[in-house]
Amino acid sequence: MSHESLETIRRVYEGVTTRLETPRELFDPDYEFDNTELWPDLADVLGHDAALAAMREYWETFDGYHVEIEEVIHADEGRVVVAVRDGGRMRGTDAEVWNSFFHVWTLRDGRIIRLSVHTDRDRSLEVAGLLA
Repeated sequence: MSHESLETIRRVYEGVTTRLETPRELFDPDYEFDNTELWPDLADVLGHDAALAAMREYWETFDGYHVEIEEVIHADEGRVVVAVRDGGRMRGTDAEVWNSFFHVWTLRDGRIIRLSVHTDRDRSLEVAGLLA
């Protein structure tokens, strides 16, 4: 994966952490968001706005939501697996909750065309084409 593509992904995480927003211009109009592993009743979400709305509900359960990159695994020129830690203080409480996920990003022509979210490292590597 190119340096520019990795910077695109970093900008998404930065936007979420600072504004609970993702920069629309980074996403292809046909962007697909697959979070069915965590929310089985949620089908693949199509489009930037629908994906943002689906995730905002989760992000807003926290005061001061934060996401940070822990590891980057390059699959090929268009795909990368990013291990992240996210969470913060639960809204209205003193409890902090932190989660670990694996994001499989797919980019084409510098724009994000797909994101799938996983809890299992091997599953994310399989989706990225790194495991048979």
